[in-house]
Amino acid sequence: MVKHHKRVHNGKDRLTGRKVLQRRDVDTEVKTRSIGKPNTFGLPILTRPSRRHCNCSPEQVKQVNERLFVELSSIPLSYWDRTWNELTGAWELDLPKHFAAKHRTHMRHFRAYARERIGQ
Repeated sequence: MVKHHKRVHNGKDRLTGRKVLQRRDVDTEVKTRSIGKPNTFGLPILTRPSRRHCNCSPEQVKQVNERLFVELSSIPLSYWDRTWNELTGAWELDLPKHFAAKHRTHMRHFRAYARERIGQ
């Protein structure tokens, strides 16, 4: 393809030879992409559902904390993250990163529960 030729012409991509879908008409109130990959111009930007915090009731929080603690206690200590404490001169255990990432939504209430149970 020559530099001065447009990649898309007459509904076809010059590189791949595939048909290119025409742009859809979108309501003016909806946010749309102004730049991006070919074929995405004018598509609405959809908001992703929030997964930051859990919606547990107080009864569910207790059950979730117990379940997570059982799962955490099954992880061998060799997989736990450790940090050196300058004041005490000893290693301190931190929650494994893969565990914290997996259960990110519940970490808000589980970290305090785990500290109480582990005793740190």
